[in-house]
Amino acid sequence: MQTNDVQVTRVYTTNKPGAAQDNTPNELGGTRLNEFQLVVNAESGDNLGDLQAAYTLIISATSTSGGTTTFARRKLAETITAGKFGWTDLGNNAGYAKQENIMVRAADFPAGDAYRFTVTLLANNGVVSTESSNEFVTI
Repeated sequence: MQTNDVQVTRVYTTNKPGAAQDNTPNELGGTRLNEFQLVVNAESGDNLGDLQAAYTLIISATSTSGGTTTFARRKLAETITAGKFGWTDLGNNAGYAKQENIMVRAADFPAGDAYRFTVTLLANNGVVSTESSNEFVTI
């Protein structure tokens, strides 16, 4: 990664922090959960992290099977800052890494349809990065 680059590297759903990707994220051990996690991974070059560069993270959701969702698009103003917004300084000028867990209401995704999140990162230096999550269903 170049020192002035930033990108979303992975987006996925899971049923609890630190867990693996789950395509039925509001179910855990046979129990229906009211919320689940959207995990956003990103990386940044060292220069942008050192400057604590600002960016906007836009999170949206759609049904991939023709259904509807009431998930409201989120537009988050963040900075690449170690210890904030899930960012970690990798040290030795190796850049920065992000893992942020975002709580999502399961009720925003009616059962019976498949869904996908799209996360777009807009940096002030003109860099745009977009990644989509796994497809998932709610129970």
